[in-house]
Amino acid sequence: MDLRERVVAAVDAGMRPGEAAARFDVSVRTVERYVARRRVTGSLAPTEQRHGSVPAKQDRVQAWLPARLRQAADATLAEHAAAFTAEVGGAVSLATMSRAIATLPADDPAQAVTAGGRQRRPGRPLKGKA
Repeated sequence: MDLRERVVAAVDAGMRPGEAAARFDVSVRTVERYVARRRVTGSLAPTEQRHGSVPAKQDRVQAWLPARLRQAADATLAEHAAAFTAEVGGAVSLATMSRAIATLPADDPAQAVTAGGRQRRPGRPLKGKA
């Protein structure tokens, strides 16, 4: 049982929030937040925090990109961005295109790890030896 559960269980057992705060060495406001979270959500698990807008453009680019990379793998970021704008609509920056390529999963599971066995960064092809 973690701290949140013990604090809320103490309040449920009849302990006042101030007493529970002193007993578990947390603030009264923390006790109140735990009790309110359980009352509202039914759970004491922390909620996911998201700052900013939902990355809709990034999702569209990543959905479009695998077919484009199969078609024109050696194109520059600017050429990929222009093709995205022409086919899908909406301008995309070179930085967004670069991040989308870098975060794509590996097509071949054998390329998911390097020759030394380390996890390969997504979107980075294996370099061939000359």
